Amino acid sequence: MSPTKITEVTLPNGVTVPVVSAVETDDATTETLRNVAAKAGSHAVENALSRGVSVTVAKADKIVTIHPDGSESVIGAL
Repeated sequence: MSPTKITEVTLPNGVTVPVVSAVETDDATTETLRNVAAKAGSHAVENALSRGVSVTVAKADKIVTIHPDGSESVIGAL
């Protein structure tokens, strides 16, 4: 069974974004995607914490939950 080639995705906010296959990317595109993903991740964490929601992240080879008050709980190892 071969996967369906998806060319675009509609986000929950209604914005449609193109999907680029990893095979079709070059080093500059990959670097851009990594930078965008890092910024989006940071924004998501800040947004969640500001709304009083804890987040779970990988930090220093551990799985850590960060609570809105800034405290952290180690919940596992990578």
